[in-house]
Amino acid sequence: MNFGISTGCFFPQETTEAVKRAGELGVKYIEIFFNTHSELKKEFLINLRQIIDDYGMKVVSVHPYTSAIESFMFFSKHDYKLDDSIELYEEYFKACNILGCRYVVIHGCLASYDFMDMQRYCNNLNKLSRRAREYGVYISQENVFRFKCGYIKNIEEFVKYADRDIKFTFDIKQAVKSRQSIYKILELTKDRISHLHISDFTGRNHSLVPFTGSFNFDRFFRYIRENTDAEAALVELYSPMIKSDSQLMEAVNKLQKYA
Repeated sequence: MNFGISTGCFFPQETTEAVKRAGELGVKYIEIFFNTHSELKKEFLINLRQIIDDYGMKVVSVHPYTSAIESFMFFSKHDYKLDDSIELYEEYFKACNILGCRYVVIHGCLASYDFMDMQRYCNNLNKLSRRAREYGVYISQENVFRFKCGYIKNIEEFVKYADRDIKFTFDIKQAVKSRQSIYKILELTKDRISHLHISDFTGRNHSLVPFTGSFNFDRFFRYIRENTDAEAALVELYSPMIKSDSQLMEAVNKLQKYA
């Protein structure tokens, strides 16, 4: 397993600068959080790829800036928007091809959308995934608080109806925020997990720098190693929770023992 960070740790720093910052710190594996549509232009992406190559980094996944509105795009009552939304996400698939990564992380549909049952949800998600596969890219569903797949009852349906090649991004802090069993989610999704978002917590105090809370990382990574084919574990935190770059890198270096 490979360890690194998400550039989301540096939000709202501009994406090029965030990637440079990661490279200067010696990070080798990253997830890129896009912040705006201009960052999907070919010229921007080629420049970004050059920076990545200069620092010898590998992009594991990308995180769309449109995550917050995926409910309206792909999971609306009005399906006529679906094809247009899939066409828009082709820009992320093309970005993956330029950056050399395989996964596009999605949040999906808000849990409050009662009209969107999980079978219909997965039907729409499958359409998006099949387009992604035309580009050699995988959709990776994240277990995000307030979204459908942040909750075990919906994940049980997700694994039933979603295409087998739809992956899963497991995020520790999101499971804590949703008050869901970490190991129950892992058990349901273990054969789909593409990569992990790593953080620590104490009680309900989530998004802590790894090894500053009470989470049992030994147990966690033993489970991951024995039960999944996860490719990477990336520290992903809300930037106000990080005191310094050195604190962040200390955590990444400590995680290396689980490689």
